[in-house]
Amino acid sequence: MFKHWIKLTTATCEVIKFSKKLNIYPIFKNGRSSLTIYAERNNIPIVKNKEILNLKDITIYIRDPLERFISGVHTFFYLNQLKIDNETLKKIDNFKIVDRHFVPQSVWLLHLYKFYRGDVILKDVKEVYNLVPLREGPWTKNPTPWITLTQQQEEQIKSLDYKKFTDIDYKILNKYMNKKTQLAKIIKEIKNAVS
Repeated sequence: MFKHWIKLTTATCEVIKFSKKLNIYPIFKNGRSSLTIYAERNNIPIVKNKEILNLKDITIYIRDPLERFISGVHTFFYLNQLKIDNETLKKIDNFKIVDRHFVPQSVWLLHLYKFYRGDVILKDVKEVYNLVPLREGPWTKNPTPWITLTQQQEEQIKSLDYKKFTDIDYKILNKYMNKKTQLAKIIKEIKNAVS
């Protein structure tokens, strides 16, 4: 299953050095836009790829997997200026369309693991609201009439076999939320779950 998503891990890996004691790995649909824009506006360093190796304790904000999947698919349609239709949804369901907005958060952890082997702390994405005052996203620059997710659109997205996008994340969340854990331990569990 991960073979469909692994090509998404070739992008640049970034961690925000928010303070001496707080390094944040921002994930799409988990406050990433707000965090990175805030960092840029406040001259907070963002380290990339091999620069991440020497960091200590990285915080990763995690979102409820189903909520994130629905929002991520909706964002994919928005960014590509598409209306939600069954044909495109079927391509998502069959992995013919993959996108970092709705790929499991576990894939993001695999991406980080390419450059970092230390401890991570998984925290609820709601904590981002306490950290930065921004609520930025791609929709703030170019609003369109279909930006608001309707109940009908949500039901269309939920008609997909979303569990293949969410189950692995629920397993990780239930075991590791709010605990300092070696990233390697989480990665081993992810790999065992999909093998």
